Amino acid sequence: MMMKIAMWAFSSAMAIVAATAPIPTIAALNQGEEFHLDRQDLADALALVGRSTNYEIIFQPRSVKGRQAPPLRGTYTAIEAVEALIKGTGLEAVDRDGAILIRERFSETTSEKTEGREIGIIVTGTRIRGGPSTSPVTTISRQEALAAGQTDLGQIIRDLPQNFAGGQNPTLSAAGQGGFTNVSGSSALNLRGLGPDASLTLINGHRVAFDAISQGIDISSIPLAAIERIDVVADGASALYGSDAVAGVANITLRRDIDGVVTSARLGAATDGGSVTQQYNIVAGSSWRTGGFMVAADYQDSSQITARQRSYTGNVAPDATLIPAQDQISLVMAGHQAISDAIGFELDGHYMHRSTSRCLIAVVASSCYAQGSVVESTADSWSLSPALKVELAADWNARLSGTYSKSDTEIVTSVFSAGTETYRALPNYSNELKAIELGAEGPLFSLPGGEARLAVGAGYRSNTLTIDSRAVVGGIEAATEALSETRDVAFGYGELFLPLVAPTNGIRFISKLDVIGALRCEDHHGVDRVTTPKLGLVYSPYEGIEFKGSWGKTFKAPNLYQTGQLTNAQLVPNTRYNPTPPANLPVLYLFGGNPDLAPERATTWTASVAITPTFLDGFKAEIGYFNIRYRNRIASPVASSGRAFQPVYSDFIQANPGALDVLSAIDGITGVFTNLTTGTFDPAAVSAIFRNYLQNISVQRLEGVDFSASYRRDLGPYGQLSLKGSASYLDSIREIAPGLPLVEQAGIIFTLPHWRGRLGASWQRDNVTLSAIGTYVGKTRDNRLSPTVKVSSFTTLDTVATIRSGAQRGLFADVEWQVGIQNLFNAKPPSIRATYAAEVQADSTNHSLYGRFVNFTLTKKW
Repeated sequence: MMMKIAMWAFSSAMAIVAATAPIPTIAALNQGEEFHLDRQDLADALALVGRSTNYEIIFQPRSVKGRQAPPLRGTYTAIEAVEALIKGTGLEAVDRDGAILIRERFSETTSEKTEGREIGIIVTGTRIRGGPSTSPVTTISRQEALAAGQTDLGQIIRDLPQNFAGGQNPTLSAAGQGGFTNVSGSSALNLRGLGPDASLTLINGHRVAFDAISQGIDISSIPLAAIERIDVVADGASALYGSDAVAGVANITLRRDIDGVVTSARLGAATDGGSVTQQYNIVAGSSWRTGGFMVAADYQDSSQITARQRSYTGNVAPDATLIPAQDQISLVMAGHQAISDAIGFELDGHYMHRSTSRCLIAVVASSCYAQGSVVESTADSWSLSPALKVELAADWNARLSGTYSKSDTEIVTSVFSAGTETYRALPNYSNELKAIELGAEGPLFSLPGGEARLAVGAGYRSNTLTIDSRAVVGGIEAATEALSETRDVAFGYGELFLPLVAPTNGIRFISKLDVIGALRCEDHHGVDRVTTPKLGLVYSPYEGIEFKGSWGKTFKAPNLYQTGQLTNAQLVPNTRYNPTPPANLPVLYLFGGNPDLAPERATTWTASVAITPTFLDGFKAEIGYFNIRYRNRIASPVASSGRAFQPVYSDFIQANPGALDVLSAIDGITGVFTNLTTGTFDPAAVSAIFRNYLQNISVQRLEGVDFSASYRRDLGPYGQLSLKGSASYLDSIREIAPGLPLVEQAGIIFTLPHWRGRLGASWQRDNVTLSAIGTYVGKTRDNRLSPTVKVSSFTTLDTVATIRSGAQRGLFADVEWQVGIQNLFNAKPPSIRATYAAEVQADSTNHSLYGRFVNFTLTKKW
């Protein structure tokens, strides 16, 4: 319930008073406090009560605007004080699981019909104020993450059962596993294991620049201290948000209204060695009747984990990096101001600087400076997003917003052989985003279940990728790759919400029936124009049970590196292929990017049921089924080019080409032609043309089940108990190219396991909170060598203890101490086979290499 209230309040620009204070126990409601308040603005008086009682008081600014609060003198509980201040205003105060919600007093019928919609909820998964998401939404608040011992957004998404850590994540073995590399130390969402470029991440509803070349968004550039919550919808959302939301979307909601300053310091380390971490952050802000702002600064430094510090990496060179060192500075700001009764202005921004370093050793050697490489990278990203909101007639509102964002990554890779630097690679990646959007939302007409509402909008965005890659060999620097690719996108969308039946209609077996539909058209200049629909249904036969279903089309435009990278040609000796070409002549091998790539497309549908039984207060459970058919996926047809002349790859082989065919193929490339044979190039003496450049050929099918449940119980004098769990099952297969055998994409080493789950329990009494969280990663199979063997499941237990000071004044007032232990029993990752001498014998895409990690955090509100 608290998460729902927080979603309600922040997405409609609610005023949150004392948002940085820890949420008190229910017992705190019953403890009186003495007040001496003079007559003043109601908003200011509520703020004083919130700060004095360390209690969240949630209200809509316009509902208290211009109202005066009477003097308040005497001893009151928090709820009694609020009720005394709003007496006679037509407002009511409602206790919602540890927060006080202030709203207009309606009759029961009106309240049921308009609650949530009246104050303008914006839920991730819909653009309708107060409209429901027809797909399950996972919400993690900042307070919930901190109570679970999570320290950044990257860790939050890695713990999410629907997410896969493979791709852009700093926890991967630095040597790279499963083909995943991470050049910038970033963390990116990777829902259902479909890749960081198929999961969209938003900040307060807007896009930011991509990271490096993979088209993922670096979610860890936003510090946890700056957010209110993160919402994740693991379902196709292109009809609402456009390209890239094939697997789903995550929206980070920033804190907007706080009063005061909160500082925090954290120290931690892995007990097996390495990852010595220090983190410091400060969050400050102020709120007033017509606006507020928040600024947050975060600094984090962590040392590397090396092979010598883990017992299961004895086959790896001792100095080889398992997890790289990182140093990061993050700044975030968010603010809003009412210009008039009908016009408001908002501004969000962030800046991040990160540096990483790692040592890679491909053989068992004494150090990377003897035989290996040293990789150092720096990443800088920033964004600025202003927005103008206007309240129109008839409860309509309009919003004009824009974003300018950049992300730059510089990498220096020094390669050493026999103690001497033989090669230095200097790739630089720069991403830029420019976007503007105008949207409007409001009611159309009345239906039996409430008001039909419509959201419409249009906009434009432009993404640019610039690559400047150089190499230094023998002291001579030369360009190895230069690319500058820009894509302009124009879009328009509409979403219609039809509440057909409400509980007040008194229809038997139909307590609620809502239909919601969305349609979006995006014109990606030079690529394609794509229209994506989505239809959804919400049905409740009676109170306490709700069914949801959705069907939709989604898509992902080819990223700028896929269309912009060079296409190259090589004349290759026929002896490199097994089987060899029919003619005893060399092969013309074509590879690289493809400017003619089309968008990847998918059809998705989900069905879920949520249960909140009235006889079991505080319990909620939801189970949902999902199905994705993802086609036209971009891939190179033959993963191992030496097998190109197997019969299944015949569609990509042109046998016995003529001289004109060969010359035409070479003339069509954008890169270089290289003769790798010992003879002279003769276009008439080529046995075959092998086209292995990127193409829209792959099909992937996914289905599975998500489950979540939570229960909160007030134990009276014994405190409060909360339980929360979630699990996900996934089955996925992929056909790399037509006619090729199906390849499993789940349950195989370096892919998402079939099963992942997480279960947590928290007990709170007075100023003490104790939490325990178990994480389960299911078994996989290692099919890289014969025979196929199983890789065991992996289970860890985290514990967190939080103590809040009881002092009312002085240095120790508003102080909180926290001790967190991740992987309490120091479980080791399951051992895997090494396919080469120096390979890390653990699957770091699924199993953490940190071991037991202990951290201490001290927080104070000033």
